[in-house]
Amino acid sequence: MTIKKKQIMAAPNIPYMIDCGECSLHLVNTSNAWFIEELFRYEDVKKYYVLRADHAANIRAFCQYIVNANQQKASLNFIIFSNYGEEVGFISAEPMMNKSTNMPMWNVGYAVHPSHRQQGYASAALKGLTDFLLQNFSFQHVMLDISNDNIASEMVAKKCGFTKPGDRTGYFDMEHPEVGMRFRWFKQLAGGRTTYFNQAVHCYRQKQYADAVEAFKNALNEPYTPGTPFTDAQIYSNMGMALSSLRRYSEAFHALKKAQSLGLNNPSIEKELLWLRNNVGLF
Repeated sequence: MTIKKKQIMAAPNIPYMIDCGECSLHLVNTSNAWFIEELFRYEDVKKYYVLRADHAANIRAFCQYIVNANQQKASLNFIIFSNYGEEVGFISAEPMMNKSTNMPMWNVGYAVHPSHRQQGYASAALKGLTDFLLQNFSFQHVMLDISNDNIASEMVAKKCGFTKPGDRTGYFDMEHPEVGMRFRWFKQLAGGRTTYFNQAVHCYRQKQYADAVEAFKNALNEPYTPGTPFTDAQIYSNMGMALSSLRRYSEAFHALKKAQSLGLNNPSIEKELLWLRNNVGLF
């Protein structure tokens, strides 16, 4: 994730297909959304994949909604395909705020067609999407909202590394009493660097630029976890933007040049360096 002045890039390029080994995820579009209508004919899908009232009453409108959400990158919605080319399920990820940490997280939901259950598709799809989210976005947590009587989903969650909070506190949704008691399960990318990076991004969003700079410096002091997007180069790039927002232009210039020296160069860095050259005289 690259910070721009007054803006944080929302997402990397979203691939049309994510390979999950036993299956693959394909973005929902107008040509494959029919499968979701078919999936929501089943009572247990309608029960456990909780929709808002207007979408539950009109699944076709829900399908159009998620097609639009994919196009606008407001959320990620995929059809799960078997390796034989069959549509077997649906999985989605929507950004939301974690009220406990006041940080953004992913809310993931999925459903598998009854004729394709107990074949490992749910676990493969959940692991594949979760790995993609944690490795390509700065959100620290992925959350599953699971009904207490949905034993199959609890088993999938455990298999994919999700855990319940220590207090095991559940909640009852008065708008959806049919679902019963629900629990939130979480998974996060391990490592202190991830934590500090997310703190820095949050501070930047709140225009707390000095705090963002300190959090980025703390992130640099933590070991890098291979396969994650939180490289030294990315941190120097983002820190340079925050420093520029503080009008600490010389430090910003050196941070951005450091990012370039580490192999990261993008239009945001080039634009900021050009601004520093034309307005501050830094070369």
